[in-house]
Amino acid sequence: MPFIKTLFTIALPIILQDTLTSFVNMLDTIMVGQMGAVEIAAVGLGNQVFFLMSLVIFGIAGGGSVFIAQYWGKKDYKAIHKTTGLMLKFSLLFTLIFALISLFIPELVLSLYSKDMQVVRLGGRYLRIVAPSYIFFGINVCFASSERSTEHLKLPAIATISSVILNAILNYILIFGVTINGIQIVGAYGISGAAMATVISRIVEALIVTLGAYIKRYEISAPVKEYFSSSKEFILQYLKICIPIIFNQLLWGAGISMQSSIFAHSGTFAIAAFNIMNTISNLLYPVCTGCGNATAIIIGKTIGEGKIQEAKILAKRISLFILGISFALGLFIIPLSRILPFVFKVEPQVISMACVFIIIRAFIFGLDAYNMTCVIGVFRSGGDTLYALVLDTAIMWILAIPLGWLAVSLWHLPYWAVYLCLASEPFIKSFFFDWKNAGWKMAQADNIMKEG
Repeated sequence: MPFIKTLFTIALPIILQDTLTSFVNMLDTIMVGQMGAVEIAAVGLGNQVFFLMSLVIFGIAGGGSVFIAQYWGKKDYKAIHKTTGLMLKFSLLFTLIFALISLFIPELVLSLYSKDMQVVRLGGRYLRIVAPSYIFFGINVCFASSERSTEHLKLPAIATISSVILNAILNYILIFGVTINGIQIVGAYGISGAAMATVISRIVEALIVTLGAYIKRYEISAPVKEYFSSSKEFILQYLKICIPIIFNQLLWGAGISMQSSIFAHSGTFAIAAFNIMNTISNLLYPVCTGCGNATAIIIGKTIGEGKIQEAKILAKRISLFILGISFALGLFIIPLSRILPFVFKVEPQVISMACVFIIIRAFIFGLDAYNMTCVIGVFRSGGDTLYALVLDTAIMWILAIPLGWLAVSLWHLPYWAVYLCLASEPFIKSFFFDWKNAGWKMAQADNIMKEG
C-alpha cells in the first residue's frame, strides 16, 4: 500500500519534533523544580498565558495549512505566498497583544489564576522576560506549518531539534550558573534564567525556519511584499476556515483543563495519579498529532490535484490504518506502569491508581489517534472546519465533562469510573464520522478554493 510509505515519510519528522519538545518541556520542569515549589508554580502559571496564546496561533496556522496543502497540489505558488502572509499577519497581531499584556500587566493576569502573591510576583517576572519570544514563536509556527504543508519536513525538524537542545543547555547554565575553579563565570539567574533560555531558543528556531526557506529556495519563500497582497475576498475565505479551528483549539484546551479540575475534586491521590498517567501517555501523544498532520498534507494535496474520489478513498484507508496501528502501539504503555515506583516518589496508592489509569488509557489511545486523524487530517484538510469544530468539542462538553462532574459530585463513583465517564468521548465520537459526507465536503472545499 503506497500510502503507508508516504504517511510515515511525512509523519515521522513531525512525531520526532513533538516528542523532543515534550521531553525538553519535562526537563525544564525538572530543572526549575530543583529551585523549589514556588518557582515551579510560578513558571507553570506563566506558561498558562503561553498555552492560551499557542492555541490561537496553532488555529491560525491550521487554517492556513488547509489552503496551502491544496494549493501545493495545484502548484499555485502565489496563492501559497498569500496564505502564508495572512498567517503571519494574524499571528503577529495576536502574539503582539499577548506580549504587551505579559510585559505591562502580568501580575494582574496571573492573579486570576492564583492568590499566592509570591507566586504571582515571580510569575510576573518570568512573563516580562519571556514576552518577546511570543512574536518569534508565531513566526516559527507559520513558516514551519507552510513548509510542512509543501512537504519540506527536514528544515522544521532541524529547527526544533536545534532549539530544544539549545534550550536545555541554556536552562542549565542560566538557571544554576557556571563556576570554574571557584570563579563564577555565569551567574545563577534562577527563574529569570529559564525565561532567557526560552527567548534565545525561540529566536534561533524562528531564524532557522525563515532564513533556511530562502537559502534553500523553498516554494513558500517570496518577496515580503508578496506575502501581504491578499484581496478582501481571499481574507474572508481564510477567516471562514480559520475561525472554527481557533474556537476548536480554545474549547479543546479548556476541556482538557476541566478534566484536571474534575480529578482535583476527586481527591489529592486521584489528581496526582491522573497527572502521572498523563506524563506517561504524553510520550505517545505526538503520534496522534504527527499522523493527523501528515494525513492533512496528503489529503489536501490530493484534493488540490483535483482527485476528489481518490482523496475519499485515501481518507478512509489512512484513518482505519492509523486506528489499528495506534491501538497496538497504545498497549505498549501498559508495561511502562512497572517503572512508576522508581520514577515517582509518591504513596503506593497513587502508583496503584496511576496503573489503572494507564491501562484504561492504553485501550482508548487508538480511538484518540483515529479521531484526531479524522478531524485534522480529513475534515479540516477538506475545508469543513465547522463540522470538525462541532465533532471535536460537542461530545466533550455536552456528554463527557458533565458525566465526569456527575460521577464526582453527585454519584461519588470511584476514580476509575470517573475516568471511564471522561473516556466515553473518543469512543462515542468515532461513530459520528460520515465518510460519504466527508467526500462531498472535500469536493465543496475544492470548488471554494477555485473561486478564490
